[in-house]
Amino acid sequence: MKAPKNQVTEVLYMLLNGKKTTSDFKEIGILNSNARIANLREMGVNIICDDIKHTNKFGRSNTYGLFSILNKREARKIYTEIN
Repeated sequence: MKAPKNQVTEVLYMLLNGKKTTSDFKEIGILNSNARIANLREMGVNIICDDIKHTNKFGRSNTYGLFSILNKREARKIYTEIN
């Protein structure tokens, strides 16, 4: 696959290479990853979000989302079309 040319394709590229959280996207400079994921869903990419329960260092429980793609074959086709 060719290197991503914009944020939407970069998010899709990362998801094609494994499950990711919003923190993973922030590390590479994508601050509003939820909007990019919404864009991808509108394009037909089937992205799911699993809630992961976590206890922080202060003992408080919280959850975060772990995004993944259900149909990677179809997502690769969309990636080549939009990139």
